[in-house]
Amino acid sequence: MTTTESTTELAVLKTDSRGRVRTPAEQRETLLDAFEQSAMSAAAFSRLHGIRYPTFASWCQKRNRQRSSEPQTAQAGEFFEEVHLRPKEAAGLTVTLPGGAGVKIERADQFPMVAALLNYLEQVC
Repeated sequence: MTTTESTTELAVLKTDSRGRVRTPAEQRETLLDAFEQSAMSAAAFSRLHGIRYPTFASWCQKRNRQRSSEPQTAQAGEFFEEVHLRPKEAAGLTVTLPGGAGVKIERADQFPMVAALLNYLEQVC
């Protein structure tokens, strides 16, 4: 019979006087960054990581408030992630925005509308 030893370290969870688990700010930021990179809903993400949804939602709201109070200046090149040009046989141009949203241009008369949309998004983002 063979035995295996576990070298897993257990982290001590700090709690407040009401027994609630205290999450360090660095860990909260790491979780919020991971959430923003995921395609999951806040409810599914919090459930996956064992965080009560109301707690996670309050972290998201606090981060959004902090970001909205900071001055937003978009740098050239920040707005687009990639532009894929298709061969001539394939009709259209697809522009994919950083959040995953995209717009497909199939006719020349759609360019002014898409340009206006991108200008608007640049102003509000």
